[in-house]
Amino acid sequence: MTSKFKHLHDDRIGDGVYVAFEWIHVNGQNKLSRIYIGSKACGPMLQYDSDGKNKYTGESHNAFKNGCWTNCYSRGNFGEKYACGGNWSGHTNNLHPRLKLSPIIDKKHEMMLDDGNNVIPIPDGIKGDITVTDMDCSGSWSIWYSTAREAIDSRLARIEIFESSLPMITKNHLIKNQTHQVIDAINDVIDAYNL
Repeated sequence: MTSKFKHLHDDRIGDGVYVAFEWIHVNGQNKLSRIYIGSKACGPMLQYDSDGKNKYTGESHNAFKNGCWTNCYSRGNFGEKYACGGNWSGHTNNLHPRLKLSPIIDKKHEMMLDDGNNVIPIPDGIKGDITVTDMDCSGSWSIWYSTAREAIDSRLARIEIFESSLPMITKNHLIKNQTHQVIDAINDVIDAYNL
């Protein structure tokens, strides 16, 4: 992966698309740790992690031999750091039903409904106001993909962003700015660098 970007510095990589790198120092050498790709309009949109160990795929944990990619949903406060600035939300099962909802807890009947099909008793000793995250944090883990193409293809569309559980500031920012032109420009970079 590193050889694809040796000639680039943190900056513009395509039409309105920017890149930033995060390096770590290991055994006297700099090693690529993360890549962030974003747009001037939307801010951070994709993150690459070279350590693909124990990453959540949306259903289970996996090891990605060549690193892995996930989507970022910016709140719009990135300033001039288009690839990695500001705050963003991760790409998780909890964002939208298309990404697979986490189990729903039916507190009245003290059971957990798994995708509406399987009924699982709530463990003994858990009472009161509990959430799915209290039971199983997997719904809030970032979902990772083996390629940037897979990640961007799974990204929430504008209507899905509107329907999602993203913070309102993120929704307002991305519904306005995540246009087809922005996604096409990101796709051009993905194709050009075979990400």
